[in-house]
Amino acid sequence: MKPTQNTISWEIEQKPIYSNNSQLRNYQAIFRNDNGQLLNVAKTSYTPTPNQRFVEVVEKMQEITGFPLQTYDEFEGGKKVLAFLECTEAIKVYGYDFKDYMIIGNSHDSSTGFFMGNSSKMIRCSNRFSKIFRQLQVHHTKNHDGKIDGLLRYFETYMRERKELYIKMARMHTAKIDSSIKKALVERLTRMNEEEKLGIAELSPRKRNLIDNINASIERECLDLGDTAFGLLQGITHHTTHVRKNKEEVFGNVLGGAARINEEAFRFCEQLIAA
Repeated sequence: MKPTQNTISWEIEQKPIYSNNSQLRNYQAIFRNDNGQLLNVAKTSYTPTPNQRFVEVVEKMQEITGFPLQTYDEFEGGKKVLAFLECTEAIKVYGYDFKDYMIIGNSHDSSTGFFMGNSSKMIRCSNRFSKIFRQLQVHHTKNHDGKIDGLLRYFETYMRERKELYIKMARMHTAKIDSSIKKALVERLTRMNEEEKLGIAELSPRKRNLIDNINASIERECLDLGDTAFGLLQGITHHTTHVRKNKEEVFGNVLGGAARINEEAFRFCEQLIAA
């Protein structure tokens, strides 16, 4: 596990790009100022958010919410920076306790703007699930700094989105599933083709091992939580939290392959309660 960070101690530098001794007028490069690592090559219209501004917003949100800072984190060498504030309001889903963190994030590689979301940990098993709220994102455009100020006024929106997330999880607890639904999700997550689904094409050892691991996590969680969409989702978060070997660890599985798998499983389970 990564050690906790109490701040982001480096800054970004914007520099011109040259080709054949001539400056490329419409492009810029963005570097870390501590180790010189290149973070992005972007058009000059791209307006990054400095880490100093990011930390200011995090500290201001601490004041507004009363949520203490858990840690800062970095992804892909600083292409994305994250802060986690520990939510002080307890959440339960059918008697199961969850510990929550408000996510505040920013990218320097154009992949996302400034964003907010929620990261949860089920106390029973430490399974982690994170979700970025689309309504609470600001793209890096010319006037984005003022819009970031607006995010500070959206604490109620964050709490409403967080509540809605857990309402959906509670509804998933009432949605019964069978082996065919479990199989359908595993096939989707492992990208099985039609021949593999029908047993015509032989599975590679790597894919067979992946399928077996996911199925084991699903059965483990459904045995405790019941054959429901909620148990199915927790089976996937168990796999991404405790079994899957992630290329880069990020607090709460917010970014990277684990986050994509969790989000795809969540959307699958959402469809089960929408039917």
